[in-house]
Amino acid sequence: MGPIMSRRFVPLNVHCLFWAALFASVLSPNTAQAHLVTSGAGPFFDGVAHFFVSLDDLLVVVALALLSGLLGKTAARGLVLVLPLAWFVGMVLGLSRSDQIEGSAWATAFTLLAGGLLLAFSPKLPTWGIATVTGLIGLAHGSWNGAAMRATETSSIASLGIVTAAGIVALVLSATAVSVQQSWQRIALRVIGSWVAAFGVLALAWHFRPNV
Repeated sequence: MGPIMSRRFVPLNVHCLFWAALFASVLSPNTAQAHLVTSGAGPFFDGVAHFFVSLDDLLVVVALALLSGLLGKTAARGLVLVLPLAWFVGMVLGLSRSDQIEGSAWATAFTLLAGGLLLAFSPKLPTWGIATVTGLIGLAHGSWNGAAMRATETSSIASLGIVTAAGIVALVLSATAVSVQQSWQRIALRVIGSWVAAFGVLALAWHFRPNV
């Protein structure tokens, strides 16, 4: 398959990742902040599995990675460096307290909405701008993950699995977005941002639904 043909399948691959993540989230009976999943392969892979079945964590990384890739190589490199580091620091902070779980549901929905809207509109952010957004979101999600680990007495080794999974997804998708050249492909990636934002809106609506 030539380079032109392979580029045509880039958005399709990202679409498949999005719907696979959504399908996995629907099948999973565990919420992202309630507790970490158990893979049976050890705490490191428990962390990896947790990241891929936690739609709020996965989709915000997808949105940030695609956005940074659309902004160019420098922004993509910055994301690959900042996101895992911020996520890890957040997890270390989160391990010191578990009460953050109580307010994390609406907050993660908000970060999904923000990340999705940023990708959908793809503003020309400077490198420091996308790095700042990435750092804040990574720090927040890492903190919520760490708090969940503390609350459930999960091995801290799982944090390495979560950070590794987030870093790999960020690396692969940002590199994929950088390689996108044609306008319709860029539009397809921005459409994914609208889906992420829509999921964030649904999550916010569900959280603030009236109790009948």
